[in-house]
Amino acid sequence: MHPFSVVRSLSLAVLGCFLFLSGPAQAVITQPNGQVVPLTGRLQGYLNGSANNNNLNEMINEQTDAQIEPQKFSPLCDFSGRYVAKGGGANFAIGWYNIDDTRANSNPPKYVPINTGAGLNTAAANSDIQILFPFSAGLPPANMLDLTAASIRSSPAYKGGLIGFALVPNPNGTGTGNATQYHYTEHRFSTNCTLCSVPGPWYSTLTYKSKLLANTFYLGFEDLDFLNAAGNAGVNGNDLDYEDFLFRFTGVACVGAGQPCTDTTQQGACQIGVTECDAQGKIFCKNVVKPNVNKENCDGIDNDCNGQVDDGAQCPIGQLCSKGRCADPCGSEALCPLGQDCQLGRCIDTACIGKTCAANQVCRAGNCVSPCDGIKCPSPYICSGGLCVDPCVGVTCGSGKVCQAGACVATCDCLPCAAGLTCQSSSGKCVDPGCLSKSCGVGDVCSGGACVDPCIGAVCPSGQTCKMGACTDLPPDNGGGGGGTDADGGLIDGGTVETGCACRFAPAQNGSMAWGLFAGLGLFAVALRRRRR
Repeated sequence: MHPFSVVRSLSLAVLGCFLFLSGPAQAVITQPNGQVVPLTGRLQGYLNGSANNNNLNEMINEQTDAQIEPQKFSPLCDFSGRYVAKGGGANFAIGWYNIDDTRANSNPPKYVPINTGAGLNTAAANSDIQILFPFSAGLPPANMLDLTAASIRSSPAYKGGLIGFALVPNPNGTGTGNATQYHYTEHRFSTNCTLCSVPGPWYSTLTYKSKLLANTFYLGFEDLDFLNAAGNAGVNGNDLDYEDFLFRFTGVACVGAGQPCTDTTQQGACQIGVTECDAQGKIFCKNVVKPNVNKENCDGIDNDCNGQVDDGAQCPIGQLCSKGRCADPCGSEALCPLGQDCQLGRCIDTACIGKTCAANQVCRAGNCVSPCDGIKCPSPYICSGGLCVDPCVGVTCGSGKVCQAGACVATCDCLPCAAGLTCQSSSGKCVDPGCLSKSCGVGDVCSGGACVDPCIGAVCPSGQTCKMGACTDLPPDNGGGGGGTDADGGLIDGGTVETGCACRFAPAQNGSMAWGLFAGLGLFAVALRRRRR
């Protein structure tokens, strides 16, 4: 079985509206003098099947796949790097620095070593930049091409936010070819060509998003200085092949990556996705479940993504798949709640007996409606196909992952929290600062720094009532449940509507794979194809 979850708040739904649902469009990078870069084809050779790149064939086109974004990165706990190629002879090192948006463009980060002798590759306390690969005029030995124990997040110099990368000239001036410029992934620190036909920064760095490795980017650098001059005078000897220094960094993500999302181009469980960023730094939703791979189970989910929920799902002998769970058929020994009658072993609304609805609807109180119309589940439960489910029940995430809204995502000590949220180390989740050390009673949840009863305002499926923070089944034929409908037939707080609750929802997830949100807030009609009688 595979997890399936829906958007449980308007804010998440709005986020989904801004996700790009496909990969980046191809483009080319043009320098201020009109030159399309990179040149020569050597960089492409390194990226596609070379031993320098561990024989990975990225199938990258060096010009149409080249980008100048993202400029800033979120370092993850599994950060690592590889020195792929060195086509130039200049003596530089590569390092990282903390992003500071308040820093003036005229005051870029600088590297300060302990000393220019034995301490050349060790940053002093007042250094803005920390060295990853040391100063060298040539490619390091094979045993030094890969970083070891290089987690940026555990570095005392790391301030907890975004980072940038910089190519650093040797402070001694040795072997730099008279080059003195640092080359940053933040283009605001690059030399600005005001004399070019299209004024703007010279791009000394190109970025490529890996097509094979998750959270991986290639950075290619030119090493010589760029000048505020038009034409080749401004290029100043750079050959623009961007393999003077070529690095691969894994465990870095752009802002907004690594979160659960919904791929609305798919249906059923195949809408499950995780946000990624393309080489332009734009967020898109990448689905992680493929059609016709998963077996259909009795869980209220379209597991095989064929447009039908629980079709062909198997239950133990003597039980039926009803409302997302295997249950004994109703009858003389298993009565239905008030307002429902037993038909073919399943409890349905009395007014729905003999009524047929469209494939994307269910019958409720004699009317054909979308499955989640009128249902408002108590947090953290969400509505899926007319069921109130806890999307994280049964989900097992790998090391460094935690389940949030049904998705396995990186713990907050490995991925920065969004603005306004704080990392709760005990749970690994990003929470409201007021909830950081708040302890609530059974059934209550912390929201905005206060403990609240999630049943307030909840509207459970018919045959259920909200108690202790969850929708639970009513005793048969007792007519209870609180709330219900008002004089005009509208739902009121604490009321109930059609269908039951599948409280066991999402099973174990493979290893560290993150799962995303399924559709909600009007998307159910597209994804859920159940014919109810």
